Amino acid sequence: MKKLIYLISLLGLLACNKNSVPIDYTVGQHYRGSLWVEYNGENYENKDIEVGFTLSEDGKTAEIRLNRIRFVPQMPVTVDTVLPVTVQGTGNSNTYTFSAHNVYPHSPAGVEQQKYLINNLSGMATGTMLNFSLFFGDYPTRFTGSRQ
Repeated sequence: MKKLIYLISLLGLLACNKNSVPIDYTVGQHYRGSLWVEYNGENYENKDIEVGFTLSEDGKTAEIRLNRIRFVPQMPVTVDTVLPVTVQGTGNSNTYTFSAHNVYPHSPAGVEQQKYLINNLSGMATGTMLNFSLFFGDYPTRFTGSRQ
């Protein structure tokens, strides 16, 4: 019985220390959550969206990959879109802050999507969550998700 209580206590401690273990963001981390786009005065929500956050080797830039996004209900298909960002945070406690201004998103193949200039992007990635907001052209957009 003592061994069982010890094992349960140990598992509880390990679960509580999830953020104390360094996370290798250079291999990409995945988050799942909701992305909202304001379109014609309405908030359109994309639920259960997977978003990747991959840090460059030097830690100065990162890519946010939005997977299977439909920005407005009228879009006939979903798309994958990559947002290039500049990283300001140091990565202490598995936390990175990032931003972007006057940059174009691109496809996973690297083709720029010049129709929607990104402005005022700011956000934070941690060991447990990813949050960011931006303007895709004139459309306010935000994402909130948890690490998978």
